[in-house]
Amino acid sequence: MLGYWIVVSTQTPEERDAIIDRKKSVLAEWETGVGGIRWLEKLVEEGKATKLRGDGYPNRYTSTANIVLPLITGDAIKPADDGIWVFGMDEGEEYTQPPGWMGKVNLRPERIRTCPTDAALTIDAWDQS
Repeated sequence: MLGYWIVVSTQTPEERDAIIDRKKSVLAEWETGVGGIRWLEKLVEEGKATKLRGDGYPNRYTSTANIVLPLITGDAIKPADDGIWVFGMDEGEEYTQPPGWMGKVNLRPERIRTCPTDAALTIDAWDQS
C-alpha cells in the first residue's frame, strides 16, 4: 500500500518515542494515499508547523491544537478527489470513508473537544509503502 498512516497526538515527540501509553493521547488517526501529507507540508511552508523528521519512519511534525484541530474536524483535509470526510460524535462510532482514503478515519471527538487550543501536538506520518 502506498501512502501514510497519520497519527495526531498530545504527546511530545519524546513521549511518542518512549512507547508509553501512546493510545490514550491520540486525538485522530487515519490512513491516506501518497498525497495525504500535503496539508502538513503546507503548514510548514506557512510557518504554522515544524518538521522534525522526513524519513517516513515517521515523518514527524509539531504544531498547536488551534491550527491542526480545525483542519481535522472541518473539511480542509480531503483526499485528492475532494471526497467528503464524515465522522460521528461518539467514540467508537463507525465512520464513513470518502473516496481516495484507504483506511478508517478514527477521531476521538471527546478528546478533540477537551483539548486546550494552545496544546502542542505531535503529528506522525508513517510511510506505508
